[in-house]
Amino acid sequence: MKMHRTQILLEEEQYRRLKQASEETGRSIGAIVRAAVGEHLADGTVDSFLAALDESFGAWDEQDFDGRDWVDRARGGLDRPIGAMAWR
Repeated sequence: MKMHRTQILLEEEQYRRLKQASEETGRSIGAIVRAAVGEHLADGTVDSFLAALDESFGAWDEQDFDGRDWVDRARGGLDRPIGAMAWR
């Protein structure tokens, strides 16, 4: 595969995060950047997805929502030991 050398300017935080990802994964910074560019170009909806994600942050801030209560209601008593259930 033919490759082209290029130079880019990164913000300090972007470079720090790339370097950290490189150290954690053992991949070069270039490989991580190439993968990110490839994913971005392959999916034309990235910008709209990110915009929707940004808009959704905090959507449940004002809701009175307890995850544990919701799970208990969703299970409908299925948290009992299997032996205690009446199988028919």
